Amino acid sequence: MLSPKWKTRLYGIGALTFTTLGIGLLYVTVTGPPPQPPMADGDSQSTERPPTQRTPAQHPLQGESAPDFSLEQMNGEPFRLSDHRGEIVVVNFWATWCPPCRKEIPGFIQLQKEFGTEEVTILGISLDDQGFEAVRPYAEEMGINYPLVVGSNRLTRKYGGVRALPTSFVVGPEGTVQYARPGFLPKAELRRQLKPLLKRVEPSS
Repeated sequence: MLSPKWKTRLYGIGALTFTTLGIGLLYVTVTGPPPQPPMADGDSQSTERPPTQRTPAQHPLQGESAPDFSLEQMNGEPFRLSDHRGEIVVVNFWATWCPPCRKEIPGFIQLQKEFGTEEVTILGISLDDQGFEAVRPYAEEMGINYPLVVGSNRLTRKYGGVRALPTSFVVGPEGTVQYARPGFLPKAELRRQLKPLLKRVEPSS
């Protein structure tokens, strides 16, 4: 049997031992292993890279000669694209039932007023099934001040299928497609495309 004096000493030694071990375990748990530096491109361990952002594909007609056509305007006069060589023509496929088409028309009207004297013509090619029956009242309501014609499936195939409405093509003075845009074309963007082309337009005598 141990005397009370030795029992007290053993309890003290045991308590000190457990306290020391507890502090050591707590230090290992809190600190943990040191953080590893990020892997460089040449390290053996592969790292996940963010996806590469791709630019929109260029339209097949961009830089090519714009397909020629001749269509009757709403006023009964013919519109032949090749007759406007030396000018800038914005060929816009649209329809009265198309909300983005309606949204961009006021901008076209303003730009036709702004650049009309500088050899710029905006041409609206409607793809409405009802033709001028649907186009005429809407054009009069909106006060459209540029030529309007009615297109066909044959013409849309010439222009790459026209898979979205609206779709616009900016044809330069040399008759080549300088810019193509499926979808809504903001007025500011169209003006930005027209500005450099105006320098290549010879003043009319």
